[in-house]
Amino acid sequence: MAYLFLYLAVTVAGYFIGAKLKKRGIRLSWVGRVQTLMIVTLVFLMGSRIGANEEIVASLDTIGLISLAYTAIIFVFTCLAFTIARRLLGFDRYGVRHGKREVEEAAPDAEEAGAAPHKVNSLTLLIVVFVSIGIAAGYFFLPESFMALTGTLLTISLCLLLVSIGIDIGTEGTLAKNFRSAGWRVLVFPFVNIVGMIAGSVVAALVLPIGVQDSLCVGSGFAWYSLAPVMLAEYSTRISAISFMHNVFREIFGILLVPTVAKRLGYIECYCLPGSTSMDVALPVIERATSSDVAVYSFINGATVSASVPVLVSIFMSL
Repeated sequence: MAYLFLYLAVTVAGYFIGAKLKKRGIRLSWVGRVQTLMIVTLVFLMGSRIGANEEIVASLDTIGLISLAYTAIIFVFTCLAFTIARRLLGFDRYGVRHGKREVEEAAPDAEEAGAAPHKVNSLTLLIVVFVSIGIAAGYFFLPESFMALTGTLLTISLCLLLVSIGIDIGTEGTLAKNFRSAGWRVLVFPFVNIVGMIAGSVVAALVLPIGVQDSLCVGSGFAWYSLAPVMLAEYSTRISAISFMHNVFREIFGILLVPTVAKRLGYIECYCLPGSTSMDVALPVIERATSSDVAVYSFINGATVSASVPVLVSIFMSL
């Protein structure tokens, strides 16, 4: 639990630094580059730990299949949880509250709205490349003396990343405004996302070769593949590898399925799929496939589940 307080502390410190900079009209253009550098460093170190473990390398194909099946189960349970919550809270399939306003015309479906398939963004490709380089380096030539330092290097790099993320949120200054504008009912859905993840993780543990605690650790990453797997690296190299693959699958397939889920199931359901990326990478696709109101809900969902990642991963690791 000590790491939980450390990660929360550095993120909050970064937020207050960013808020002060915003008041003074100062914007740090290099924060984004620092984040990219830290993410690349983190995934390289994580990859090197995977590569140095010959047992994990030998079972990467099996781990990939487990991660893919796990992702499918999580999708089913989170969508089901969102549909139940949406109906209980009085939202129609277009994300409109019953009785709030009349819908004069049928809302356009994702296909009519011109939603285009999402292309994998450059950061995703960069992460996949550097985790692959890390695996190769750890397997072929990195010395044991370096591997012994990776735990400390991971913690330092992660703290620097979280500080920069906090600065980013503080200088943006729109988080509280978005929360206020959406209404209290919309704030329920991120927690429904967490409940759906927990239910799906328990079921996945029953049908896949993974324990309940390990399954909860994997699911609590919410597609944040540059954070959760790194936190889990000290807990278990195998679970860290499954977490990385699951979180990559959740982002990529979650975004690709957004238009279909919006059209066939509901607007609100579609933003539960990509997890934390519903506030950034997936947001343009969600807005195209749904509406501007649902895009605000999506941002709130992404922000909330992103904030929950270091908390939930730390809690489940310590069970």
